[in-house]
Amino acid sequence: MYAYISGTLEELDSQQAVVDVNGIGYRIFVPGSIIQRMPSKGSRVKLFTYLHLREDCQDLYGFLEKEEKQFFEKLITVSGVGPKAALGMLSTHPVSQLALAIVTGDRNTLCAAPGIGKKTADRIILELKDKIDKDAISLPDTGFSSGRLWSNERMEALEALQALGYPAVEAERALSGLEEQDVSALIRLALKKLDNRRR
Repeated sequence: MYAYISGTLEELDSQQAVVDVNGIGYRIFVPGSIIQRMPSKGSRVKLFTYLHLREDCQDLYGFLEKEEKQFFEKLITVSGVGPKAALGMLSTHPVSQLALAIVTGDRNTLCAAPGIGKKTADRIILELKDKIDKDAISLPDTGFSSGRLWSNERMEALEALQALGYPAVEAERALSGLEEQDVSALIRLALKKLDNRRR
């Protein structure tokens, strides 16, 4: 119903914003991860919105980026994941990290969000793994990345390292900084870095 809402930011706390549009204040639930990116009160703001309708309420959820809204909409298609749970996931991790966790089967990252247990995380991975655009996944900001996109070779190498028992974060760090090569070369070089760190 509402593609986006643009107006003056009147109120902002850790879970919601109030945006004034021509004298009407819209209460919009927002993920905690975008609070720091919101403008100051009294400034203009544009939020891409999703309207959740139930018999007893009409809730608006808002995002600064269209991609965040689209990812939110993917999450709530999974059985057992409602808007509040999806919002909690986006408050815990950025979209890029959640997408990476889904395509690599990293259940622990998903379970870090409030209300997401192992069964729900497994269901999210199962239902969304093939719906995530792997070519658009960027390396999460772990302090080791430059924000470049993940190639198919890097994705395969990351999955292989996780299959060998390395946590996702360690595997990501090992792959960061490596020149683009074929999968086997990336795995070999990453394993060498991992082995050196553990000595």
